Amino acid sequence: MKKKSIAAIGGALVIFVFIFAHYRSTIKELIQTVAVELRTTPYSSILLSCLIIFTSIPPLIGFTFSTTITGFIYGFPGGIFPAVSGAFLGAMVAFALIRKYNFARFIKLSPSKQEKYMAIQEAIEQGGFKMMVLIRLSPIPWPITNMLLSIISTANTQHYIMAALLASFKVSLDVWIGSQLADLSNPNLPPSAHRIAMITMGCGLLILIGVAWWLYRLTMEKVKEMANSKNNSTVTIDSVVIVPSKKAI
Repeated sequence: MKKKSIAAIGGALVIFVFIFAHYRSTIKELIQTVAVELRTTPYSSILLSCLIIFTSIPPLIGFTFSTTITGFIYGFPGGIFPAVSGAFLGAMVAFALIRKYNFARFIKLSPSKQEKYMAIQEAIEQGGFKMMVLIRLSPIPWPITNMLLSIISTANTQHYIMAALLASFKVSLDVWIGSQLADLSNPNLPPSAHRIAMITMGCGLLILIGVAWWLYRLTMEKVKEMANSKNNSTVTIDSVVIVPSKKAI
């Protein structure tokens, strides 16, 4: 099953690269035209925030694209506010819908994923707010963390709101990437500035990938550590033998 999934993703990437390489100039012109029109249209940032809110609700897709295109259109830091506000409000809407309609009953997990879900639930029970922030900051997609933290009944509502508020600023990285893509696609950019933009973006992406991988490893290690500590404490309590005192005898 994993091999089929990897092959499907690889095939989709090859098709995407082929289409982009063949129609690169047309795609660039279209994106630039749309970006200029949106940039000069009143209240377009509100529309983009609504799109980010909409794509924050699982199982809808397009969240990362929406936050990146915000940076492409409004630049950095101009696109931060609509992206961050959309991500935070989207987390609130997702939480309200999932809790109200009990989405957990529609989710069927495989045994391995169920085990990981239970470990995360136990980690949140022990780690509380700090654990929720760490999960939010990890590279797990935003809509997935919205769903994950919403269906866990032990997740505190106040902690959920605070963690979403703090972690919503991580979409600023998507905005920065979008602004760099806008610079690279600008036909009026001098060749020297284009090379500098390419180098800056490449170095930035390498750093972001390294930090994301480190955060993911750290999160999973904390989840495993807290789940193991709870299991060990349960075993210890169950194995206690009560010995009557001599006075009672």
